[in-house]
Amino acid sequence: MGRKSPRVRPEVTRRGSVGEKNSMSPSWTPKAQGLSGKSSKKLGETKVLPLIAAFIFVLAALGMGLFDGILPAEAPANKSKAKFPAQRVNKGSITVTNPGINSSEMVFTRHRVGKDETISRIAYRYGLSPTTIVSINELDNVGIPEEGRSLMIPYIDGRRIQRLEGEDFREVAIRFNTTIGRIQQIPESGDYFIYGEIPDAISPSSTVGEHFLYPIPGRILTSYGESVDDLTGISYTSEGIGISAKSGTPVKSSKEGRVILTGHHSTHGLYVIMSHAGKWRSFYGHLESIQVDIGDRLDAGELLGYSGATGIVRSPQLLFVLIHAGKSVDPLDHLY
Repeated sequence: MGRKSPRVRPEVTRRGSVGEKNSMSPSWTPKAQGLSGKSSKKLGETKVLPLIAAFIFVLAALGMGLFDGILPAEAPANKSKAKFPAQRVNKGSITVTNPGINSSEMVFTRHRVGKDETISRIAYRYGLSPTTIVSINELDNVGIPEEGRSLMIPYIDGRRIQRLEGEDFREVAIRFNTTIGRIQQIPESGDYFIYGEIPDAISPSSTVGEHFLYPIPGRILTSYGESVDDLTGISYTSEGIGISAKSGTPVKSSKEGRVILTGHHSTHGLYVIMSHAGKWRSFYGHLESIQVDIGDRLDAGELLGYSGATGIVRSPQLLFVLIHAGKSVDPLDHLY
């Protein structure tokens, strides 16, 4: 009596096991198991469909972007709700105010202040230090400038100086230890502009309302929130802003408060954290050295350390973060 053929039980492939070997290996074929043509067709379908699904899943996992046009974009973790998003201006596309016949006159453009627009945001748009805009426009109040005001925007950082009576370019260069080529006359003014220098930070007495002082004078390198690295093209999210500074530049308290923590972080390097009234905290990272201890009380503008390039950073700079009620906020909305 012939032996009955054993019933073939197709194996079940587990779902979701990425990279696992498929249970339907090439050695397990209809011919090897003696299956009929009809069964072979069904088996072929059960083989092909999971393979197609697995192939599509792997492509998506590798980031090939097959579904970019279908799936909704993920919102950035720290999307700013500011009326004026942090964005740069292409200086080659803006209208230049004619400096006149005299080639020694300063080249500049005009910016009309929008509602609630801070000096910090204006400076970031034009790639300048906020102190440059304060200096060139002789702003006494470093809070929010009045809406509609026209501000002079130079093409490079620098500071405004008052010319002494009878003083010429050569004498100004000697007085400020610079060259004649770096001195320009401000149109419709007897004052001069020395370019290439970033003015010192505004004095603490100029603090207005709830605004904070810049802890260090410098140009804003990186903005708050979702950004793309200029060198690598890789997107990242920043909880604060990066301010350019030479190593060893004094870093000062942005507001009166108490030092609550100091230390070293693998990414942010040496850091200081301060607490301020109204549930505010400020963070200062990438420091070269720390000059305060936990528990110290500092006035606005008082030294807390020196800038450096500690942690993961390509050049000396200061990472400045503002935290309100436990959540980071865009410093450009709260600095002058």
